[in-house]
Amino acid sequence: SPSASIPNPRCAMLQRTPRLSSLAWRCSEALCRPPGPALPSVHAASEPSSSCRPLRLIGGSVPGFPSRREFSTMSSIKDLPSNKKKVTQYFGMEWFKGRKDFEINAQMIELPKAPYNPKPYKLAFRKYPGVASGLGAEYYYREGQKSPVTYYHLKSPASGDMIAVGATDPRAVDARCIDNYVKEKTRGYATQIVLEGRGVKAYFEPKFPHLKVRLGVGAKVKDLMQYCLRDPDVEVTCNKKGDVVVLHGPNKARVGTLAYRLLKVMTPRLLPYTGKGAHFAFHPIRRKAVRKK
Repeated sequence: SPSASIPNPRCAMLQRTPRLSSLAWRCSEALCRPPGPALPSVHAASEPSSSCRPLRLIGGSVPGFPSRREFSTMSSIKDLPSNKKKVTQYFGMEWFKGRKDFEINAQMIELPKAPYNPKPYKLAFRKYPGVASGLGAEYYYREGQKSPVTYYHLKSPASGDMIAVGATDPRAVDARCIDNYVKEKTRGYATQIVLEGRGVKAYFEPKFPHLKVRLGVGAKVKDLMQYCLRDPDVEVTCNKKGDVVVLHGPNKARVGTLAYRLLKVMTPRLLPYTGKGAHFAFHPIRRKAVRKK
């Protein structure tokens, strides 16, 4: 028949639509069936069954069927009406509302670098004692420097033992790390333990290394000689008044380890309330109010 040779456009569109349910596909076959003689049926005059009614899909992805709403994600973010809104508040300040698209390139491993400026650069040098060469190439030639640093170790009768550190940026030459390393190797590291309170005193009896500490009037005297002999390179001294104990050693790690051990012995439990005991210089303990009965 001529009706069978002409394809139905609605049936062709439904065949191209992916992932239709079995119920929707049966309804599409019923709708796309060519017209023919009606079969005699008892229910011919009644309404069609619910299985043959056209389905109303929520997503609205099947052409030819009415849709409830269209998803905003099907369109570009730039075309959304919410991005066109512009709000003006106090003092004429404006900003835009809505979602904004962003650009990303997952294949770009490194961020784009600033263009090379072929201006004449000047290499500035600064002199340091030769002991600063102990930092080695791990520090001076490390990766990730904004201004690469170079250094030269010089030994001569005229200049003596020294190194010259140079860089195109003057701030890279004046590094705090180099100064701290030189001070640690030449001067060492020292810390002070301050004793406060009535009757709190530290003294040597009769001399080093017999260190004695008394934490109050009538308190039992503690013998701390073992702490003075624990590290032979760390020197422990105290003033005549007995309220300051000074520890001096080669580096911060060794001095700090012994200082914390001495502080733990010199600090009583009621220090926050009575104020008696020891603390590091410039780091006083936080006082608390006396408990009332």
